[in-house]
Amino acid sequence: MLRRTGKRMRRWSLPLLLAIVLVGVGASARPLAPISIHYDVWMNEPHKHYFEVAITVTGIKRETLDFVMPVWMPGSYLIREYARHVVQFAATDSAGRERRATKVAKNIWRVVTEGSDPIRVRYRVYAFDPGLRGNYLDDTHAYINGPSLFMYVDGFTHVPVTVRLHPAPGWPRISTGLDPAPDDPHLFRAPNYDVLVDCPILIGTHTVYEFDVGGIPHRLAILGEGNYDAQRLVADVKRIVETTIALFGDIPYAHYTFLVLLGESGSSGIEHANSTVLQYPRGGFQPESAYKNWLGLVAHEFFHLYNGKRLRPVELGPFDYTRENYTRMLWVVEGFTEYYADVILRRAGLLTEEEFLESLARTISTLQRTPGRRVQSLAEASFDAWIKFYRPDENSPNVTISYYTKGAVLAALLDLQIRAQTRGRRSLDDVMRLLYEEFFRRRDIGYREDDFRRACEQVAGGSSEALQELLDRYVHTTAEIEYDRFLAHVGLRLEPVAPEAHRGYLGIETEPRSDRLVISRVVAGSPAEAYGLFPRDEIRALDGQEVTARDFWKRLNERKPGERVAITVRRRGQERTVQVVLASPPVVEYRLVPVARPTPEQQALYRSWVSAEKPRASDERSLDSCPATLCSR
Repeated sequence: MLRRTGKRMRRWSLPLLLAIVLVGVGASARPLAPISIHYDVWMNEPHKHYFEVAITVTGIKRETLDFVMPVWMPGSYLIREYARHVVQFAATDSAGRERRATKVAKNIWRVVTEGSDPIRVRYRVYAFDPGLRGNYLDDTHAYINGPSLFMYVDGFTHVPVTVRLHPAPGWPRISTGLDPAPDDPHLFRAPNYDVLVDCPILIGTHTVYEFDVGGIPHRLAILGEGNYDAQRLVADVKRIVETTIALFGDIPYAHYTFLVLLGESGSSGIEHANSTVLQYPRGGFQPESAYKNWLGLVAHEFFHLYNGKRLRPVELGPFDYTRENYTRMLWVVEGFTEYYADVILRRAGLLTEEEFLESLARTISTLQRTPGRRVQSLAEASFDAWIKFYRPDENSPNVTISYYTKGAVLAALLDLQIRAQTRGRRSLDDVMRLLYEEFFRRRDIGYREDDFRRACEQVAGGSSEALQELLDRYVHTTAEIEYDRFLAHVGLRLEPVAPEAHRGYLGIETEPRSDRLVISRVVAGSPAEAYGLFPRDEIRALDGQEVTARDFWKRLNERKPGERVAITVRRRGQERTVQVVLASPPVVEYRLVPVARPTPEQQALYRSWVSAEKPRASDERSLDSCPATLCSR
């Protein structure tokens, strides 16, 4: 049965009680004013790209107040130093007198209030970041990413806040996950700072489509023109929403908003508790393969409202906005979400069976041609996201992996293992539902890796060697995955696609610069690395003959494995020639193919998996009763 909880993002009953404090001494006891934090945001001259922000703080009587700008945003694990865009910070008291404000850290401004109440601070924020993780303001629209615009009062992030927006003239629409105040379209409320900054805001003349699911309103706000069919787009997004909700059987929000920013290029998204913001090319809805990429982005970010925003590792909430928040489990948050994006599309009828299998094969191929899989474990990739995943360089593929990619592969194999171990009665769905019920709905706390492991074992009916292989060896070591061991459960195997054996292999990636090619990456273990070609080398000649960006690869591809070639490059202003012996090309692509004679059991599991039928609950064991091993904390 579908539960329409309309549940808030966190339980805030205690902070709400603390927001009004009565303090008295003897007969002279008098109530203090309730704590109030109010934001105003102006965009008076949008062509100058500056937001004007004011924060009015009432009911906090202290000698000093610290105003803090976050250094990162949840969902994007990189220190972004948002304070660098802040200018002209100033403070005044209720009489309009200026109060001394001093910057005491890179992102903290200290105001000497001397007990004055209220206190009002004002500052400007430069907003010309075209991505999703900063702010943008011009004469067409405004986009607000909360952590990069709103400072908080140190020690008072639990206090309810209000925000009044002052749009530029001619901007009638405001789209956001924030709750509007009754009868005032420009005033919004949030139960605390966390919720405020978890709700991005789009202001302008964008188009808004609406649909309901389970009686809950959903809005699709699209900025810019695109080559999409609006009727089909809305219908397919609705199917994704319905299918995802059906998996968890719960709607944990009162309304949901998709913010879609169409531009020249770029495909990205950021998850939020009752909204998401999606960046996509305006011409990226055709052909059909590109449209499927769009649907995958929608499915990924919508699934995050369950996995990541509510069901989360213990390290990811409550947040510390002033430093890195480390976790070794982004492979569950992001990798499992990546896998489920395809699962949701398949169950919604938006991917064919063949497309579903092809997508998994592409993901496996991406992992297998990444040399970094032999260097960095999945847990390490998660922990080091702050310094590696979001700061890639030319050597990154040689020494790192994506927790999206390997996490998605692990999710698929874990799903198959649970299905096989329970003879089709359970699946990875049951693990996600069990964790969601226990750690979000019942206790609203984060889980630990041991909790995740125990949930998998409970759903699978106990531990097994294969289960431990997936949850230990393939998470914490760089051991190669034995794919066929798990694919065999559904009568599949991994088959390498033979490369063109007649072509010699060099092992570089290039990018054009004017009429030349510049080496952008040298693959670990390749002839290029062995013989001393470098990233940033500009290729000038092949075997003594000058080459251009147009003919280098054509001429190189005529050479065979074992042949020696002389490549002349320009390096740090000087030319040098490097002699390289070409190798046989490595396997870079795989596909999933049926085993020779699948058993009836394999066929049944395969059909249940790819047709996305709900696993049959043929036994009477209930997953609603949480065992002591899982619920002991």
